[in-house]
Amino acid sequence: MEASGKGDTSRSNSLDSSSTGRIKRHTESDGRWEAIQLATCRDPPLSLVHFRLLKRLGYGDIGSVYLVELRGTQAFFAMKVMDKESLINRNKLARAETEREILGLLDHPFLPTLYSHFETDKLYCLVMEYCCGGNLHSLRQKQPNRHFNEQSARSKEKKATERTVATAPSSLPAGAAAANSSANFQYF
Repeated sequence: MEASGKGDTSRSNSLDSSSTGRIKRHTESDGRWEAIQLATCRDPPLSLVHFRLLKRLGYGDIGSVYLVELRGTQAFFAMKVMDKESLINRNKLARAETEREILGLLDHPFLPTLYSHFETDKLYCLVMEYCCGGNLHSLRQKQPNRHFNEQSARSKEKKATERTVATAPSSLPAGAAAANSSANFQYF
């Protein structure tokens, strides 16, 4: 299903309007900043209609994460989508806001970059760096005693360092760009 902003008031907080969306030192040459800026300038505010859903990457306690493409670009992001009503009913709203604030402050090559965030009447959305390679928590659960030994952790660190050099489109899983954009996107 295509993302539709009709009837949904969208409030955006991206590059110009937020310290959260500030360009971060370790990603300052990343073209995704410019892609977000152009989309925001052309058709403000940034909203769901600016993105094309490619696939669901995972889910957690307060939301689901999707691989998305910024329409009209080859810029790929991970978008965490959180249902406001569910957050309020489960007393998790402060947790979601704290996550956004912390991600906005972080500037480290081993942690995902928050490029922007916005909300609609029903959803909070975080637009973050897409990090290929799977879910670190799931990988940790498969390790002996559910933790990484030093050698394994050093190997993961080396791979993460190498990955920061690669660009997102070249690191997409095979077929991700051709994935069906009509996948079940619960609130769109």
